[in-house]
Amino acid sequence: MAERSGPLALIGPPGAGKTCCAEHLAKETGRVALEVDARWWPHLRAQPAVAAVEPGEWVVGGDVVPARRRAWLQAVRARLVAARGEQAAARALEEAKAAAIVDMVHGTGDDAILDFGAGHSIYEHLDLRAAVKAALARARVVLLLPGADAEAAVATLGARLAAQGRPIAAARLHAYVMHPSNHALADATLYDDGRETAAVAGALMELAARLRASGRT
Repeated sequence: MAERSGPLALIGPPGAGKTCCAEHLAKETGRVALEVDARWWPHLRAQPAVAAVEPGEWVVGGDVVPARRRAWLQAVRARLVAARGEQAAARALEEAKAAAIVDMVHGTGDDAILDFGAGHSIYEHLDLRAAVKAALARARVVLLLPGADAEAAVATLGARLAAQGRPIAAARLHAYVMHPSNHALADATLYDDGRETAAVAGALMELAARLRASGRT
């Protein structure tokens, strides 16, 4: 198969170490680490369903004010629900999310390391998941998890997030760990097994090199 020389994309649940690994790899390799959570807002705002209902008072300089992003998204969701109903609104939001991610990935250089936020790799609709997977066809996509056992992984993630002051309920973390979307998008899974960031990043570099040479299987 053809060698894949596109970006490296890191996906996984909150607390999996995506940001730490991306930043470490950027320092070690000179590549650019891009945090999807911080950069995708203009792409999301450009989607017609969102543009029609967004609260423009929280947009400054063409981007959503960081401190108001959660409230902005809640307002967009509420307005879509009011206009279309719950089910259609959920579909419209996921369509907008997928289109925003596809736009961003297509504009990413081959030397980038994409740090996907936990929600950006989760898709309930198979056609939208397929569209994101197609956009990532030139990338090497690695799912980061604490370990192979789901319950132990959830406990580890919960402890990490609590220590960081951003606790998440175990049920929600379990959904992230087990969601089929992450596993469908990933080319490979890397377990950190309690190792330090430098060791995980080293293993990630080796895995990425193998993926680059092997092509998509």
